Amino acid sequence: MNHPIEHYRSLGFRNITWEMVRYYRAFTSRQKTKKEHWLKIVRESNTLPIQINSSGEILKAPIPKTAVSNFLNYISDTDTIFHQLIDKLRVEEDAMKYCTTRNISSGQTRTKNKNHHQSSKAMVSAVSNIAETFCSHHKITINSDPQKRCVWHKENQLHITARNLDGAIASLMNPQIVWEIKEYWGKTKGGSKMSDAVYECQLVGREIREYEERSGEKIIHVVFIDGKEQWKYRASDFRRFIDLYVQGLIDHLIIGTQVETDWLPLLEKTLLTNKKKR
Repeated sequence: MNHPIEHYRSLGFRNITWEMVRYYRAFTSRQKTKKEHWLKIVRESNTLPIQINSSGEILKAPIPKTAVSNFLNYISDTDTIFHQLIDKLRVEEDAMKYCTTRNISSGQTRTKNKNHHQSSKAMVSAVSNIAETFCSHHKITINSDPQKRCVWHKENQLHITARNLDGAIASLMNPQIVWEIKEYWGKTKGGSKMSDAVYECQLVGREIREYEERSGEKIIHVVFIDGKEQWKYRASDFRRFIDLYVQGLIDHLIIGTQVETDWLPLLEKTLLTNKKKR
């Protein structure tokens, strides 16, 4: 993702622009007229009309002109980014085919209800295999299936993740790179679990950024997404993941086929560069 996205990323995750984006994303597909009216007020008055309750009480918060400009430009620019990225999502058969060509066992997520689609773990398997192979070759420690929380500690600063993540390099103590994987291969239209996935990554990302502010350390937070059928039904949640990346709560957002092309170069750039410095 290049310019103009880098301009928005330079704003920092605390910029008021992201609060505007969050409220804007809350409009549903059935509220198109209401959303357009809201945008009209924002454009014309540099205020953020926020409905407080069902009775119609509205707070009109004044917003700096620069934030309004950033917001309006951002929602326009990210429409293009959205279409570019959603086209990179794979169907399950293609994800499994990639694993097969690399002799990777893709595994399976089993559910108690045998009538449900028993999804593969194609993205999990690919991410883990690429990272494990790379780390083994360069004699770097890796935990590709954490069963406990990540912990960072520096002097009097301490941070423990709110949940177990999907991978960490070099270990669960002061890892340099951590990742989360959100792949959904079910044959339904997705569900609330996909909204939960956004909030989980947002929580992890924000807490990492806040720890970085306190400690001066840098941690790479990577999120992988795959599953064309379900994510296309949950396009609003997919857009929120893009927002998290641009906001800076995710350092690298790797979508579908990008795991095949971008994951290894990211590991090489991050880990080998730092290894040379040491």
